[in-house]
Amino acid sequence: MALTAAEEAKVKAMLTAFDGAKRINELPLASGGIEDYTVEVQDATGESKKLPLYSAIGTANKRIAMRRWNETLSTPIGEAFGNIDFLRDLPSALGLGCYLVEDDRTRRKLDTTNHYRFDDGSPAALDGTMGQYMWCWNKHYYASWKEGNYFYEAVSLEPIEGKECYSIPAGGTSALGAGVVDRTNLTLCSLISDAPQYRGGGNNAELDGTYRTSLGKPTTVVRSDFFSTYARKRGEGWESSWYVARAVQEYLFRLIMGTRHSQSAFNPEKDVNGLYSCGMGAGVTGLTSAQWGEYNGWNPIIPTSAGVELGDSIGVATYEVPAADGGVFYTAEIPVFFGLKHLYGNLWDVVRGIITDAGTEKSLVYVAPSLYADQSNDSVAGMILATETYRAESYIKKISMNKLCCMPTEGGASITSYYGDCHYVDHTMTQGLRCRLAGGSARDGTAAGAVASHSSNTVSTSSSTISGSLCFFEEDPIMF
Repeated sequence: MALTAAEEAKVKAMLTAFDGAKRINELPLASGGIEDYTVEVQDATGESKKLPLYSAIGTANKRIAMRRWNETLSTPIGEAFGNIDFLRDLPSALGLGCYLVEDDRTRRKLDTTNHYRFDDGSPAALDGTMGQYMWCWNKHYYASWKEGNYFYEAVSLEPIEGKECYSIPAGGTSALGAGVVDRTNLTLCSLISDAPQYRGGGNNAELDGTYRTSLGKPTTVVRSDFFSTYARKRGEGWESSWYVARAVQEYLFRLIMGTRHSQSAFNPEKDVNGLYSCGMGAGVTGLTSAQWGEYNGWNPIIPTSAGVELGDSIGVATYEVPAADGGVFYTAEIPVFFGLKHLYGNLWDVVRGIITDAGTEKSLVYVAPSLYADQSNDSVAGMILATETYRAESYIKKISMNKLCCMPTEGGASITSYYGDCHYVDHTMTQGLRCRLAGGSARDGTAAGAVASHSSNTVSTSSSTISGSLCFFEEDPIMF
C-alpha cells in the first residue's frame, strides 16, 4: 500500500532523526546542577515518566528502609523501595532481638540462638533474677506518607528529610508478648518461672499440679490501669503496652516481612534481594471459643517458655497443649519474630496511652503526649487527637499511623485482602471512652493479626483473654 505524502514526510523525518542520533559520549554536557536533571523511568503502569535524577539517587543511597503499598489494589504484599540493602540489614541496624534488662534500663544481649546464655557465652537466667526478658530495638525514626496511589512506610537511623517523622527512643517490650505479675510485690514482669509468686491467668491456685495449671502462664484478669501501675513500680521509663511500643512492633513487622497480612503462611525462603514476603501463620488461633472455654474458661493455655527455643530467629514454634488423659489437646503455632513471641493470636494486649472517645456520631482517637503525662480513665483532656476510627465491625482496609495510633480508619476488607485483620467495634450501640486491645486472642481465628483491634471495651476492662506487656524506653517517647 502506497504511503500518502504526509506519511512519507513523517518517515523521512524519522530517518533524519535516526541519522542524526548521537551516542551518549557525543552529547554535550548538561548545564546547571544535578538537582536540575531529569531521567526517564518506567512506572508500575508500564508507561514512561520523568523523574528528578537527584531525587532518584537520594532515595536509593540514603539509609532509609521503605516499603510501599498501591492503595488501588487489595493485595497485602508491599513493594520494597529505595535502599534495598538497608532494608535487608534493618534488623541488625536496629539491634532487634532479646535482652535481659535491669530496672535501671541497662540491657545485656542474649545469645541469638540460645536465650539461656548471653552473647559472650555466660549463663543467663530468664526467671527475673538477672533482669527482665525483653525484645528490644535501638533509637530510630519512623515516617509514613501518601504519594500518588502509594502509601509509604519508612524507618531510618536519622530524621527522614521532607517527611513528618517520629523519633522512637531505644526501648523494648516483653519477649513473651504478654505480661506476668509478681503476685507478692504487685509488679509487672517479663520472665519465665513456674513459682506460685508468678502464677498466671486469674491466679487460680486450685489448678496447680493439673494439666490446666496457671503456673508458668501469662497473667490476665487484671485491669488495664493496674498493669500500668504495676509496671511503673520498676522506676522511670517503664510502662505496660505503651502505644508507641505497640506501633514499633506492628510497623517493623510490615517493613521486614513485606506484608500487611500477618496470618498468611510463613515462608522461610527469601526473594532475590534477600527479603521476606510472607506472614507468620495463624498463631494460637486453631481453637474455637467453645473449645477454649470448655478447656479452662478462656484462661492462658501457652506457657511463657514456649518459643524460647527459636532464639532470635524468625519462624513458627509449636507447643502441644496437654489433654486431661495425658495426650495432646491442641498443637498450637507460635509466631516468633526475631525472638518476639505472640505479636498476635494468643492473648489480647491492652494498649496504654490511647483512648477512643466513642460519641453518638463520631469515634475520635486520642494519644498521650508523654509517658509522664497525667492520664485519666474518665477524660481525654490533655491528650492529642490522632484520627477518627470507624464504628461498626469489619475487616480492616486502612489504618492511621498519625501520632503512631495504629487505629483502623476504613473497613470493607476480607480475611486475605489489605490487612486481613478485624476491628471489633460497635460504637453505634454503645458510647463512651474506650481502650484499644491489640493482636487478637486464641479464639479469634482469622480475625486476629498484628493490627487487629478491639475498641468496644472500657478503659478499665479486664478479662481472662487480656494481658498487658511490660515495656520500657530509654527516653520519653514524646508526641507533639
